Amino acid sequence: MNRVVLPKHKLGHLPQLTVDERLLQPLFAADCSVANCNAACCRHGVMVDVHEKANILDHSDLIRRYMDSHQEHDPAHWFDDWEEEDADFPSGRCTGTQVRDYGCVFLNSAGQCVLQKAATAEGMPRFALKPFFCVAYPITLERGVLTIEDPGLVNRPCCCSIVEHGSSTAMEVCREELEFVLGQDGLNALRQMVQSISS
Repeated sequence: MNRVVLPKHKLGHLPQLTVDERLLQPLFAADCSVANCNAACCRHGVMVDVHEKANILDHSDLIRRYMDSHQEHDPAHWFDDWEEEDADFPSGRCTGTQVRDYGCVFLNSAGQCVLQKAATAEGMPRFALKPFFCVAYPITLERGVLTIEDPGLVNRPCCCSIVEHGSSTAMEVCREELEFVLGQDGLNALRQMVQSISS
């Protein structure tokens, strides 16, 4: 995998962020849009920073009010009972959300994340409770490398899966996700990389 260093970004816990060059190349179908999401990516849970876990648990009463009746309402069963070290997370430690037969414990029957639903309904920023890697998807970090999540996980070319002979880049399909991850300065630096490659 070829990589280039991104000179600016907002991920302070990663002093040097490298970019998988695939992000700068056409990877997606022409009509691909993350707006076509059907929450297939949410069915496997997500890794969360331990501080994100604590934030969610601090708001457990609020979150439960927005859960469907079939969802797991006991916060003691929202997360895995283990933690591991991972430098891609700001605290350096992470754990996972638990999964049920309907998917991530926070996924409701309408295919919506109740963390985002609760935050929005309560007048909070929409991502105030939602884990970083959920918001960023399909953009992800792998050992300090900005890349695309394994497309085989969801296999939805209309949404965010990589296709052979793609015509759209991540800059076109995942602009909001990239801005969330990198900040505006980082996004501008990535744009410059794209322009230098295409010129």
